Amino acid sequence: MKWYSTRISIALLTILLIPVSAFSNGYTSPWLGGELSGPGVANGAGVYWNPAAIGAIKGNSIFFTLEPTYEYVSYQRYGVNQNGSPYNRVSFNDWAPLPTFAATFELPKNFGFGLGIYAPFARIANYPSNGPERFNGISETLAIVNVTPALTYKITPALIIGAGFSYVYGSLDVHESTTLDTVNPSDENPLYEAKVHLKNNTGSTYGWNAGIYYHPTHDFTVGLSYMARTYYTLEGNADITISPQMASLIGSSKFTAKSQLSFSMPQMVALGIHFEPTPSWIVDITEQWINWSIYKTIHIKLYDASNVLANREENMLTGFEDTLSSKIWTGYKGFKKWLIAAGATYDPSGIPLNHIYALNLEFNKIELFAEANYDITKSSTIGIGFDHNITQDANVTESVIQPSSNGLYKADIEKITLLYNYKF
Repeated sequence: MKWYSTRISIALLTILLIPVSAFSNGYTSPWLGGELSGPGVANGAGVYWNPAAIGAIKGNSIFFTLEPTYEYVSYQRYGVNQNGSPYNRVSFNDWAPLPTFAATFELPKNFGFGLGIYAPFARIANYPSNGPERFNGISETLAIVNVTPALTYKITPALIIGAGFSYVYGSLDVHESTTLDTVNPSDENPLYEAKVHLKNNTGSTYGWNAGIYYHPTHDFTVGLSYMARTYYTLEGNADITISPQMASLIGSSKFTAKSQLSFSMPQMVALGIHFEPTPSWIVDITEQWINWSIYKTIHIKLYDASNVLANREENMLTGFEDTLSSKIWTGYKGFKKWLIAAGATYDPSGIPLNHIYALNLEFNKIELFAEANYDITKSSTIGIGFDHNITQDANVTESVIQPSSNGLYKADIEKITLLYNYKF
């Protein structure tokens, strides 16, 4: 009995590896509010990009974008299975909506106010439950939503400062397989396989951002913003289900525990330059630095378990690195009611290759986009855009996670932007 109890104990401990995947940027870079947004652009997406930019909006406005993002991901694992045959190629596809809503108001005495609701990070993954990737991930659903009121002050007609205070809500659900074989951690024998479900883990926290918006001439603007590091605690439940053969030896096939995950999300700095070289043309450049390396550990606690072996605490290391994303777009407004724009973004992965696996997956990518906005009336604008991602395959050959992570990961990512802006 002691031998099997030790194996169960280690299996329960391995659940602590799961959340390492859950808080990466995912497949969507946070270009909230459509591609025609940034630190130097005065629209409602400034609640994320640069709260000071809200103060440059004349009058009041309502701003809404919906950015449904399609992803197709495939994984071809290297090596052969227990039958000596190559592993099957597995894949999944999903849509993830990314909404941004903001209401902005011009207040007396040079003040301005904005209220935004947006989702800067989201992840959906759903591989086969018995596929070759299952020991490094089966499924994951992650959503982070910010509610941000922001206040701005116009120091001079050309210089505006602003700051926002955010209430942030996070939700996480993960499925994964693990092994009970402590002698051979890479053993994938179904006899020793346990299914783990980290479910209904939710929590909230607070954050803030601040920025400067400088508009010295009618054809030149620069914006600089800072988003502070945020600290999260998500709480929920963990279920561990073992094989019938093992269950017959220890008298139970399922263990449950309460789960608690504590971690921090990175600080960010964004710089934007927005200028008009001619009356008909606009050029916008954005640089965004994300301090992913500050996301070093996740403190994981399992407690009040149905089996005392599931009570555990652990600090898990992550493998993230800082990233610098670059975006440039050019717009033409020479038509009477139209603004036509196109551009490109380079968005590097913050995860080294040897830390990539099925649920901790990101790609170096170039995003090519085009967008058109149309003024229905003097106060109403609609827009539509399309974003195509050219992704670099992730070829993992020396995983520090486990052998089942070694393989070739590919992705196809497309995004549509739908925009509505009303001024009153």
